[in-house]
Amino acid sequence: MKRTNSRIIKLPSIVETGGELATGLSPEEVEELNARSFDYGRRTANPTLDDYVIEPFSTAFKEKAFTEAVREVGLDSEGILNGRYSTDRLLNGRKFVVSAYPTTRTSYETVLSLTKSFLDTVIADSKVGVTREGSRKVDTDAYIFIEYLLDEMNRFVSENSTRFNRQDLAVNDSETDKKLQLDEKVEEMRVYLELKRFAKINAKNADGFHDARSLRSRINSFLVVFEQGIINRYGVSPAGLEESQAFDYELSDGSAVRYLFFPRPSTEHGKIYSGLVGRETKNIVASNGDLDILKELAFKEPYEYIRGGSGVRVATETKDKSAKGKTEIVRVSKDGAEDVRVYPVFDNDGKVYVRVESVLDTLRIITKQFSSTSTQLKVDLFAAPPVYLK
Repeated sequence: MKRTNSRIIKLPSIVETGGELATGLSPEEVEELNARSFDYGRRTANPTLDDYVIEPFSTAFKEKAFTEAVREVGLDSEGILNGRYSTDRLLNGRKFVVSAYPTTRTSYETVLSLTKSFLDTVIADSKVGVTREGSRKVDTDAYIFIEYLLDEMNRFVSENSTRFNRQDLAVNDSETDKKLQLDEKVEEMRVYLELKRFAKINAKNADGFHDARSLRSRINSFLVVFEQGIINRYGVSPAGLEESQAFDYELSDGSAVRYLFFPRPSTEHGKIYSGLVGRETKNIVASNGDLDILKELAFKEPYEYIRGGSGVRVATETKDKSAKGKTEIVRVSKDGAEDVRVYPVFDNDGKVYVRVESVLDTLRIITKQFSSTSTQLKVDLFAAPPVYLK
C-alpha cells in the first residue's frame, strides 16, 4: 500500500445508459458504476469533507465562542451557561455567526409513556374502588382533576429532561446578513488528511470550509437522486412498506451490493405532547393543548378565537345546572375543515375534572396523527475478498 497525505474529492453523477460516461458499457455495467458512485459519495467523499474540513473548522469557532461565553455570562453550579452569548467574524465577505447558550432536551416519548401508564392506573384503581389523590369516580367512569394531571405531566417532563450547553454556527452574507448561498459550481476539492489543518480560523480556511460545505451539499443531492431512482426502479412504495425487502447482486470484480428496503416508523412525540399540554399565548388559540384549554374554559361561557378563517371554538354543554358536562373543542382550519374533540367534564366545587378515558382517546388519536412510516433504502457494498479466501 502507498501512504497518501491528501485525497481529491469529486462530485459523482448519475450515469445514464447511452450517455457520454456510459460509452462501451452495458446496462448492467452502468448500474454497477452508479452503485459504486453512491458508495463513494456516502463512505468516502462526505466523511472526508466532514472529518478533515467541515467539523474541525466549525468546532474551532464553537469552542472559541464557548470560552468567551463562560467569561461573559458565566456558568452555574452544574456547568451550564447562565445566558446566551453570540459573536461574529467577517472572513472574505462571509459573516460567521456563532452562538453559545443553555438549552434543554426532553424525552417526550418517555413522558407520554409515563402519562399513559399513569392514566391507565387511575382507571384500574377506580374500577376496584381505590381512592387516589386528584381523582374520583363519577357514575362508572374515572375522572381526574386537570391541574393535578398537568402537575404530574410537568413532573414527568422535569424528570426526563437534560440541560446542556449548545453552540450553533451560521454563515451569512456580509452585505445582506442573510443565509449565505452555497456554491453550485464546486465539483471537486483536494483535501489534506490532517485533522488540525482546518482547526485554525483564518480567511484561507474559511474559503475551504465554504467549498467543502458546497461540495457536500451537491453530493447529498446526488445521493438522494440515486436512492429515489432505486426505489422507483423496484416499484417499492415510498410509504406503508410492511416488511423489509433485499436484493443482492455480485459485481464484475467479485464484490457485492445489496439494496435493502425497510420500513422506518417515525413519531413526533413533541407534537403529540403539545396536543395535550402547552399555552404560550395571551389568548387561547388552536395551537394550545387540550388540557390547558379545558382548565381555562370548561364550564365557562362559549369562547371563540378565529383569525383569517382559522382558530378555535370552545363550549360546554350541561343539563339542569348539573355538575357534569361535555366540553367541545373545535379547531377550524382555513379551508373550513373542523377537528372536533369532546370531553366529559365534572365540576367539583370549582375544580374541573375530566374523564380519563377521553384523555387516553385523544392521546391515541393524535399519536396516529403524528405517526408515519416511510420507506428507507440501505445500500451495502461488500468488497471482493482476497484471492486466497475465494
